[in-house]
Order: sequence, then C-alpha cells, then structure tokens
Amino acid sequence: MRSWRGLDLAGNNLSSKECLQIRDQANEKLAFFNKQNDILGEQVFELLNQNCRVLFYPLEDEDVWGFFEKTHGQSFVCINTSIDFDKQVFTAAHELYHLWFNHEQELILASELEERTTNIPKHELKANRFAAEFLVPELLLRQEIRQRKIDDVKIDVNVVVRLARIFLVPYRTMAKRLAEINMISVAQCKDFLTLPEDEVSLIRKRLGIELIERSNKISLDNLIDNALSAYEQGQISRAKLEYLLSFAKTTPEEMGVPDVERQSRPSDDELDSLMEE
Repeated sequence: MRSWRGLDLAGNNLSSKECLQIRDQANEKLAFFNKQNDILGEQVFELLNQNCRVLFYPLEDEDVWGFFEKTHGQSFVCINTSIDFDKQVFTAAHELYHLWFNHEQELILASELEERTTNIPKHELKANRFAAEFLVPELLLRQEIRQRKIDDVKIDVNVVVRLARIFLVPYRTMAKRLAEINMISVAQCKDFLTLPEDEVSLIRKRLGIELIERSNKISLDNLIDNALSAYEQGQISRAKLEYLLSFAKTTPEEMGVPDVERQSRPSDDELDSLMEE
C-alpha cells in the first residue's frame, strides 16, 4: 500500500494528508503552466520571474541559498549564484511554494532545504516537498526509470547521481524522491544520504556527468535597464550611472555607453597639431 508520509530522516515529518495536498498543488501548477510532460529544470527561474522580482547574486556565505522578502507590496527573491546550479534550481522551486501558498519572508538556509537539522518549521518542510514534487513529478521520474530499464534492485548511487543530473536537482533531493515514491526503501535512502558531497562529486566526474558550472551570475531585476534609461533621459549624471551599475559589477562602457566627456577632449596628436599652428 502506498505511503505518502514525509520521510522522517532528521526528526521532521509531514502527514499523509499534507503530502497528498502538496502533490496536488504541484500537479495543478504544472498543469496550469502546461509543464506536466516536461522536465522543468532551469525553466523554474522563468516561472519565478513571472511571480516576483528576482535577484541573482553570488553571496559569500554558501550556507545561505537565498532569501525572500516583501517590501512596499513587492515580493523579492534572491538566489545565491555562488552555490551549485542544481541547488539554485531547488531554491527557486522552494520559493514558488512560499509565493503561491505561504507568503512567509525568510532566509533560505542549506540546513533547512536539505533537512539536515531538526525542528524545521512546518511551512519549510512543505516548501521542500513542493519543490521535489514540482521539479521531479512521480510520473516523469518513473518514465525515466523505465526508459533506462532500471529496476528496484539496480538503483545504486550511480543511478541516483544520473537521475539527479537529468532532473537538475540536488543529489539529496533525488535520493529522497526515490524513497517518497517507494522505488527505494527508507534504509537505502539513509545510506545514500550518508555519502559525503565530495564523494558524490567524484562519482559525477567518473560518470562524465559534471554539474552545470556555478555562474556567480549577477542580475538585479531591471536595475540596469532603469539606470540606463534614466541616464539617456538626462535624469541622472554619468557618475550616478556608474554607481548604480557597480552593484551589478559592470560599467557604462561595458553596456555600450561611451564617455562623451572623455571623447570630446583632444587627443595627443590633435594637441601637437594645434601647438604647431
């Protein structure tokens, strides 16, 4: 008989009813966006962008995967681009739950998203389960397993790593997802989760399935566009433009804005020519 109870791997749990409700919420959203037959992957960023203002920035603390807050009626989500790309994907899906169903402001911590600690707030457990259901729908996961002719006995750490890469989710997420749909036992799942991150990385290299590189991407919503528009309309000085663009670690020259004042100055050759006249 199918059990929909959340995995109790760190003293945290969801009821069967809560798991079913979250599965239905994820499926309804996938149907709304016509994504039931797609592996979502990085498309989740576009969905997030449709629902809030999204900032991408390489935060120094990799234990912080991002944050969500509301300011003056606007919802903002920041994704830490210094963490692995699959973790960025999971963070985005996790935040979609809060935007659609919970609306809680928060600091997004690795310990809570990976459920490596006890006493995680219930709304965080629900957001984690939603992200897993949204990014790795059961039907698509079983379909991938069938296509690769993998049976229960053949699911080893290599299979978990390969499936995680296909769905672009963290290794830990895929291990738990396989247990949630009863493809592996809770005991097997716990064994997979004990594998250190550096060993998982070595397995990826051995199998030739490296993760997408960390991008350290910086994208501050429409800051650059608004700053350039304000400068073009004469509303701000070049110095102010340079200051605003510095937040995105770029310059006016890199955005195709020449330094007119500098260009208007005569060159050395022009100065020599003037002196000779």
